[in-house]
Amino acid sequence: MLTYETQLKLSNPELFRNDAYVDGRWIGAKSGKRFDILDPGTNKPFASCPDMSVEDVDAAVQAAGAAFLVYKTYTPLARSMLLAKWDALIRENKEDIAHILVLETGKPLAEARSEVDYAAGFTRWFAGEAERVQGTTYPAALPGRRIFTIKQPIGVVAALVPWNFPVA
Repeated sequence: MLTYETQLKLSNPELFRNDAYVDGRWIGAKSGKRFDILDPGTNKPFASCPDMSVEDVDAAVQAAGAAFLVYKTYTPLARSMLLAKWDALIRENKEDIAHILVLETGKPLAEARSEVDYAAGFTRWFAGEAERVQGTTYPAALPGRRIFTIKQPIGVVAALVPWNFPVA
């Protein structure tokens, strides 16, 4: 099978991982199964990924839950700094990310670069928003009462990404 090393020379080869990141480690599926990732331009595999199944989900959710218990104690400034660091890493590695995206989706390189820029717009915006998170208070219709909201992290979420804009 072709590997990314034969098709793609990255400035930072550490960016390309073909395992699942769970509990601070890169792991395969418990079953050991993998599936090929095909380059749509050639219809040939350039990498493989673990074929995670239901048996892999609980460990991933438990690890995310444990990480969340730490994350929710971070101040808005600390959250902002983490997002700003992520944003800087995306921008620093834009060209490599774009090249990986070309192999993964078949997009032209110019469009892949634009998608990375578009995605970095989100990380930059949310880094700024992290410090501006505030609740609100409203007067109630009844005397002696008030209505308020508190904005805070509430838990682990799952995200499904579109195949045509996976970075953004």
